Amino acid sequence: MRIQRHFAFQPCWSCFLDYFCRARRNTHENLFGKVKGVAPGKSYPPPRASNMIVPRKRRASRSNLTTGTRALNILKNLLASAITSDVGLRLLAPLRSRCLTVVFLHRFSVPDLGVPGHDPRILGNHLEYLRRHRYRLLSVGDLLNQIDDAKPLSKNALVFTVDDGYADFAQVAAPVFEAYDCPVTVFLITDFVSGRIWNWFDQVEWAFLHTDRSSVGMEFGGESVRLAWPNRLDRFGASDEFVERLKRVRDGEKGALIRRLGEALEVDIPSATPQQYAGMNWDDVRRWALSGITYGPHTVTHPILTQVDDGRADTEIFESWRTLTAQTDAAVPVFCYPNGTALDFSSREKSSVVRAGMRAALSTIEGSLESSSAGVSVPDRLAIPRFAYVENKAGFVQIASGIEQKKMRLWRKSRPAGE
Repeated sequence: MRIQRHFAFQPCWSCFLDYFCRARRNTHENLFGKVKGVAPGKSYPPPRASNMIVPRKRRASRSNLTTGTRALNILKNLLASAITSDVGLRLLAPLRSRCLTVVFLHRFSVPDLGVPGHDPRILGNHLEYLRRHRYRLLSVGDLLNQIDDAKPLSKNALVFTVDDGYADFAQVAAPVFEAYDCPVTVFLITDFVSGRIWNWFDQVEWAFLHTDRSSVGMEFGGESVRLAWPNRLDRFGASDEFVERLKRVRDGEKGALIRRLGEALEVDIPSATPQQYAGMNWDDVRRWALSGITYGPHTVTHPILTQVDDGRADTEIFESWRTLTAQTDAAVPVFCYPNGTALDFSSREKSSVVRAGMRAALSTIEGSLESSSAGVSVPDRLAIPRFAYVENKAGFVQIASGIEQKKMRLWRKSRPAGE
């Protein structure tokens, strides 16, 4: 009888989730135009680049939303709070597969240096929530073992990863992960950690933040592009747009375009890394390895690998792994693709990862790995999906609990034929 009552709720909650998914889809269409179809293996909604914060200009424009869209957003937030409450999660339990979810982060807030990023207090609150609700917190090494063991999950599991290797991880985030005994794997840009370079996308941001100009015109592959920023908020949006365009040009042209940008903005981009953009050093890496933090390779210089030739792609993958293993015993044989969308790696890069001696690779294609009686399902261990970490609690719980994975499935089913 109890089982019958349990399943009596299921059609109702299935409709509820379906409506929630459609509400999200409609909101996305209202904000950004009609959603295009997402090919198998690509992310939902349409992929957002891993190094891109949502442009501030886009955020500011949301103040112009219609009353109907605002109401829909309020409804969506209320629904999210309801389904991620303890009661909501219990009621939705029969609809949720057990999932192993990988999340990724980049930077952590250091107000004294003007570094924007994730608030360590919010991160601590989320880790406390996961411990209190008895989630399994795994390292990337544990992830590989779980896949190889072909055993089903006994409960939902989460893997935390951090990309690039900025100094603010060691200063701000590592103590938080340590306090909650939470494994974390940091994917390092090896020349950045060695102090040989500072990241090209940070150079672009620095130029936009330090210019006295309020607009700039540039040529990209024969196309004239003009960017304007009437206030500081819009400077970040202009920087983001410029970085996104650089990701789609051949890597050999990228340096020249950044130099031209500096000239156009009338700024001298420093050769040495400014403090707010500094990376960890190898002493930091080894010191935090003693606390259980592990590391993976994230290339030598962080190019978009599909924008370099075969030899350079091999060098970026092989050399980053070689340098990492020479510097620390806490290296895991898992690669992380720069940017990580379906446009940013191919079978060529996957082959290089295998030939370099690594066992898996991480993307930024959204999704969780679902568990069944046969174990954790991994469609492609050389393109393991990850969700971007979100600070909003309801959003975070949806990702961690497997609700977001369920919504993705419903969203794909709800798409009209031909999209």
